[in-house]
Amino acid sequence: MPPAAPLPPAAPLPPAGSIAPLPPRVERTQTSIALPPQRRSLGLRVQVLLGLAVVALFAVISTGALSLWAAADGLRLQRESTATAIAAAAASAISAAQAPSISLSHPATLARIQPILSQLLEASGLVEVSVVSANKSVVASRPLRDPADLDPPVALATLFGVPSVLNYRKGTTGETELLAYAPILSGKQVMGMVRVVLLAPPPMIGFLAKSGSMLVALALGNAVLLVALGYLLITSLVVRPLRAVEQATARVDAEGAGTDIVVEGPREIESLAASFNRMTASLASQREQLIRTEKLASVGQLAAGVAHEIGNPLAAILGYADILRVDAEDVDGATLSVDERHNIASRIKSETQRIHRTISDLLEYSRPSQDESRPTDPLIVAKAARSLVAPMGSRLRSANVEIQDAADPGRWPQIVAAPERLQQVLVNLLLNAADAIAGEGTITICTDVTADQVQIKVSDTGHGVAPALRRRIFDPFFSTKEPGKGTGLGLSISRSIVETFGGTLELMAPGDEDVGATFVITVLRAKPADDQNA
Repeated sequence: MPPAAPLPPAAPLPPAGSIAPLPPRVERTQTSIALPPQRRSLGLRVQVLLGLAVVALFAVISTGALSLWAAADGLRLQRESTATAIAAAAASAISAAQAPSISLSHPATLARIQPILSQLLEASGLVEVSVVSANKSVVASRPLRDPADLDPPVALATLFGVPSVLNYRKGTTGETELLAYAPILSGKQVMGMVRVVLLAPPPMIGFLAKSGSMLVALALGNAVLLVALGYLLITSLVVRPLRAVEQATARVDAEGAGTDIVVEGPREIESLAASFNRMTASLASQREQLIRTEKLASVGQLAAGVAHEIGNPLAAILGYADILRVDAEDVDGATLSVDERHNIASRIKSETQRIHRTISDLLEYSRPSQDESRPTDPLIVAKAARSLVAPMGSRLRSANVEIQDAADPGRWPQIVAAPERLQQVLVNLLLNAADAIAGEGTITICTDVTADQVQIKVSDTGHGVAPALRRRIFDPFFSTKEPGKGTGLGLSISRSIVETFGGTLELMAPGDEDVGATFVITVLRAKPADDQNA
């Protein structure tokens, strides 16, 4: 009888009722880039309409200004002609009222001249009208003429028989004035001259003073008309088709399937709609391909994990069975003692329990419990989880493991969760943390509270998670533990449990000075009414 093969080393048996240790923490993280806040811009329709309004106002005002500038010379000539005609008419009226061979300064002549000046001043809107004798002295004026107001030398040409003389000057009020001179004749003799003074602002300023409000009203009216027409055109030709594209995009996002749109409008909008339909059709096809690829990848990963976790114990069981079979074939020459047979049976049981644990965890991952969520006190659940882990720590690890309640109990509001399932998640996280600190360090449970959510954080001071492994931490059958010490389903199951009551389980990104790892369970905060009824 050949000697029996040596027995393989016995695998440690898990304590009865214990939960399978979970793989060290690592998590699926996403690298985010902080973007500066974007300023909300106006809509396309508003921007185009504002542009049309500005263009309309500029077009009307600039056109009016150019027209005035082009007509300025004609307006100036018209005003000078009017001033010349008024001065000539005044001179003719005074010549008719003057007696022959009597000077302008004679009292009888002045008595006839004064009413003529008054009527002329009132009827024509002149600033001033005055009569100057041949010896250059002012004999009559309406209103009274300032003695310092002297006639320019060019006006003296009128006393020599020049039909009319015009002159511009700055008045005492700072405004431009037009002076028109006309000779007063008695027969062919020049007896004196008449001076009329009119306000002569620049033609454009004068027109704007009289018709500026009308020009502004015309510009605003054109702008309103153009904006209204532009609103109708942009709404029917651009906004409505683009809104249809937006609604179709929302349906694609919500339904996850291609949605054809039919848009009536300009050629460019129809081209956009056709491109959108092609894009959604392509996305739908690619989505189906990705789903199939993802399913195949998941099946392959699960198959590899199951084969690894079950293959090793099965190989050991087969080896033990061969030893027992060889020993049983020759009873008289048996080489195994009773203790050795008992040891082999114990090892077969241990390996079988390992297979059973793997299958149980796999079933639990694929069909997570649907326990009803209700208002729950997270502090009570955390203390219960700590109590469950405490004896495991004393038996399986060093007694130096310490769990601290870092938060004030008064700041632990109630949450919406299934207490038993939440306790299972916390136990898994605490066991992982105990493995990470390797018997020396601290495990901390604390909370962060917002208006609608509560974050339960489980932190440790262990070796942390390597950056290359963080993206795979929640993948099924992924584990960094030695073979036989974990199935790689603990964190996957924990995340599935938390998601059943509307929460999330993530691995917090480490800071510059952070050590260890921190897992964050985010759940909804119970409403005040729920707190009172709990």
